[in-house]
Amino acid sequence: MKRFFDWQSASVLAIVAALGITGCKKQASVEDENETPNVDVVAHAHVTASETCFICDASKRDSGRLWCAEHSRYEDRCWICQPQLEDKTRIFCKEHSLFEDECFLCHPELKEGREGEEAPEKESATGDSPTALHDGLFCKEHNVPERECGICQPQLATALGAGHELKVRFESELSAEKAGVGTITARSIQSQASVHAICEVSYNENKLAKITPLASGIVKRVLVDLGTVVISGDALVEIHSSEVAKAKAAYVSAVVDAELKDVACKREEALAQKKISSQRDFQEAEAACKTAKLAESTARQTLQNYGFTDAEIEDIRLVQETSALFFVRAPYNGTLVERAAVVGEATQPGDNLFTLADLSKMWLSLSIPADRTTLVEKGLKVKASFPRENEIETIGELTWVSASIDEKSRMLKGRAVVDNTDLRLRSGMFGEAKILLSSEHSALGIPKEAIQRYENNPFVFVKLEEDLYSLRRVVVEPSSDNLVAVVSGLKQHESVVVDGAFTVMSEFLKSRLGAGCVDD
Repeated sequence: MKRFFDWQSASVLAIVAALGITGCKKQASVEDENETPNVDVVAHAHVTASETCFICDASKRDSGRLWCAEHSRYEDRCWICQPQLEDKTRIFCKEHSLFEDECFLCHPELKEGREGEEAPEKESATGDSPTALHDGLFCKEHNVPERECGICQPQLATALGAGHELKVRFESELSAEKAGVGTITARSIQSQASVHAICEVSYNENKLAKITPLASGIVKRVLVDLGTVVISGDALVEIHSSEVAKAKAAYVSAVVDAELKDVACKREEALAQKKISSQRDFQEAEAACKTAKLAESTARQTLQNYGFTDAEIEDIRLVQETSALFFVRAPYNGTLVERAAVVGEATQPGDNLFTLADLSKMWLSLSIPADRTTLVEKGLKVKASFPRENEIETIGELTWVSASIDEKSRMLKGRAVVDNTDLRLRSGMFGEAKILLSSEHSALGIPKEAIQRYENNPFVFVKLEEDLYSLRRVVVEPSSDNLVAVVSGLKQHESVVVDGAFTVMSEFLKSRLGAGCVDD
């Protein structure tokens, strides 16, 4: 009968043989057991090696029409499997296993006459069309309709929609029990579709600052320590710098010079108005005043570049302070998480004295399985848990997803920002995260072991009778729990195979493995 050989599935075949599960043995309908069925299997040939037909090329077969792989013909034209359909009043083409009046391989004029119009279906002796006969085909060996027989027609599984099924019948009612097949009842659960990811906590780099001096010098005082919570503008380190002293002196000098030039300009303006001095003298004094003010502004900007505030610069101007001391200050509110500043150490721009972090928000660096890349996108909620850290949980938002897969880990990188106002998260912590794809809703929960993958689609085996199981196509949600949420294709309280599911799958696939269909 129907054989499909798949030598890569030898392990499944071995299990089938070990369990002693016998194969499909479709019997011919004959008047006497010694009588040979009235069917001749004739090998056909082609004139050219590249020529093919529907017998040797599956792509040329009628869409949706069942095929008898054992006898290389359409199921509704196989008199061994379906003897009740034989119409002895019509001439039969043994070479192509079709009635002569429908075999366009022998009679190409049949096909040519139908070009441009839908070909009418020929009726059999029963008065039914081939399509109707096809729908009414029955597998006597497994006592199910041929279209529903998973053992004889396993190729139909790929086209099943959610909730549709093929049936798999064991040899006897005790076969499944002996094979250790066990079931569990599907139960209602609250589910939320999610994608599992591994996460690591790190500082929010949008609020992470490396504190460095803006002028070279010697560290004179360190005013804070690790763990200190500071606010924007707080002094952290006092540094002695000759560069700063020169900049202060230049600013004070520029201020004094600008004031003198301003006075001279005003005097020349008054004299020019009284016709005592020339207009040229006034213009020269005015130009000198503007130049002095420009020099003052430049000197002031230099101090600002060194980190001096407007209030500090005003104090320098008023008291004409030219000391070599200046302070390195916090750029924003945060906590000092690293320290490198040491009194007496020479430092220059770029040296890291402190690291300042805003701990109210943290980053989660996510490693997402590559097969989930199409499900995740920016803006999704992320729920993270850290079971080794006293069951800490937090929630945030996915803010970045990489455009490429990491070459080393073969994982998709992502990042989420999570709340840490309670300061329980620490940089470097590892945990698990769920990227939430939907809101919470009701679904049917079954163990992960119950899900069987066939042609990359999820199926379950549902117990119908003691010896009869259905291969049911289901729709499941991505989940990281031990239970899988089935959202379509399964009804509450149905019995789903958990133990021995691989055995039932082996029974379903045995015709593809060449283990099953044999004639007595």
